[in-house]
Amino acid sequence: MTNEQLYFAIGLPVFAIITSLILSLVQISGIREDMRQMRTELHADMNVIRASIELLTGKVYEMMGKQ
Repeated sequence: MTNEQLYFAIGLPVFAIITSLILSLVQISGIREDMRQMRTELHADMNVIRASIELLTGKVYEMMGKQ
């Protein structure tokens, strides 16, 4: 086996593994960004729901006071 063949036998699999790891990291970072965006939207929705609940409970207390 020549030196070039040995370099290819070892180098190509190592290069393939490193490339697949880099691609996996890129995918994971994309997923994390999507999750971060969904979490932000969820917090905004929760704030809207809290405001609606506060308004409704205020109306209920107001109606109870009129009786």
